[in-house]
Amino acid sequence: MNRLLCRRTPLCGKFSDWTIQKITPSLGYPKLGSPFFSSSFGRTYSTMSPSVLTVGTGAIGAIYSWRLSKSAQVTTVCRSNYSVVNDNGFSINSVKFGQENFKPHHVVKTVSEAVEANNGAPFDYVLVTMKALPEVYNVADIIAPAVTPGQTTIVLIQNGLGVEEPIVENFPDNPLVSIVAYIGTSQTSPGHISMVGKESLAVGTYLPSKVDSSIQKQSFIDLLLQGGVDAMALDDIERIRWQKLFWNASFSPVCALTGMNTSELLANKEALTSVKSVMKEVILAANAMGYDFDVDEQVKDMIERTEATAMNYKPSMQLDLERKQPMEVEVILGTPLRRAKAKGLHVPHLELMHDLLSATNAKTMIDRKSQL
Repeated sequence: MNRLLCRRTPLCGKFSDWTIQKITPSLGYPKLGSPFFSSSFGRTYSTMSPSVLTVGTGAIGAIYSWRLSKSAQVTTVCRSNYSVVNDNGFSINSVKFGQENFKPHHVVKTVSEAVEANNGAPFDYVLVTMKALPEVYNVADIIAPAVTPGQTTIVLIQNGLGVEEPIVENFPDNPLVSIVAYIGTSQTSPGHISMVGKESLAVGTYLPSKVDSSIQKQSFIDLLLQGGVDAMALDDIERIRWQKLFWNASFSPVCALTGMNTSELLANKEALTSVKSVMKEVILAANAMGYDFDVDEQVKDMIERTEATAMNYKPSMQLDLERKQPMEVEVILGTPLRRAKAKGLHVPHLELMHDLLSATNAKTMIDRKSQL
């Protein structure tokens, strides 16, 4: 049986840099690099360009805003990098796409300011690339000024599971496109973006949404393809989110709590045992939701893949802790834990990791407030 195979590029504290190469044929997903996904960098729209608002323009937001700008008018909401980007644009160095100074159509500090800069006209797409931190902020509240009910398509490129839930709850009549990114990129200094290797996006449907977003999903894929992005259409994004979570929910918390990188973890019997225990529980939780992952096969694949492609690697959760920044605990550990319990599963290892990392997060946020 063909399995999901990935290749990692050695940069950035995110496990989003594993590139999908093959999907199980029985799932019906197309392969990247097929004629259906071939693209031309020179294609442009013959009609008025659609408008895109990117909220959370760090490294990933900058890369995909840049590629979308080849066929759309892109406004970016920037925070810590606002001054640099507003004055000079983004300086981007990409192995795949080349070097360019990218200046968005508008650079703003807030979503409300973006609406004003767009002369009150509705945005066709609101692209969210913020870290998924529901324990810190509600993404729906942040993007609300730019969302026209029933019209604006909301696009999420975020880590974790359940990131779509607050969007569906607050904007039930809006089209929703959910994306999992496999890319190696980082913002080395404000406004300076480095991207190594290739990239790909799994662009999927969030099945619990009440709105049929198939047309909007394909339209957004078309925009991505015109920018040379590898984009793959999926019928069920949560399957991929679960599968990515098998690694993130096990390796990430153990690396964060022990301070070990992946090489050190794999060489430590107790740490590796903890990873396997958490991973098995997350896989069982996914299967309780209706999927059919082979537990032993998935664990074996994840370990072997890490040994082959992700040695001496620090997950983003570990890097966030080292930098004294909030970690994405709820979407990586909290959501699968809640879903497992709702199905009556006993997942003690997952629960322990969630509780320890949640407490660590709370301490981090208390310390940050005390420094204000």
